[in-house]
Amino acid sequence: MAGLLTAILLGYIGPVKGYIDQRSELGAERTRLAALEERRDRYRAQLTALGRPDVLEERARELGLVQPGERAFVVNGDLDPPPPEPEDDGDDGGPFGWLTGVF
Repeated sequence: MAGLLTAILLGYIGPVKGYIDQRSELGAERTRLAALEERRDRYRAQLTALGRPDVLEERARELGLVQPGERAFVVNGDLDPPPPEPEDDGDDGGPFGWLTGVF
């Protein structure tokens, strides 16, 4: 009788383990689905916004486009002035540093 009960219990271990694994996988897939749906909704909002003229103009300006009749200016280089050069007093800090300024 004990052998029969053990055999029955061992027969149930595989299906129960499979059921628990599937429930865990289902939870992970539901989380992934929610993230994908959120991403889809963000893309839909972006597409809707791109249909508005003000958003289209802003995006075009970011790309450097201008409207007919406007002038485009290109600024090359850095607009900040360079840092001042450090003053050279001829002294390298050594005991004979004053000689470097003489020669």
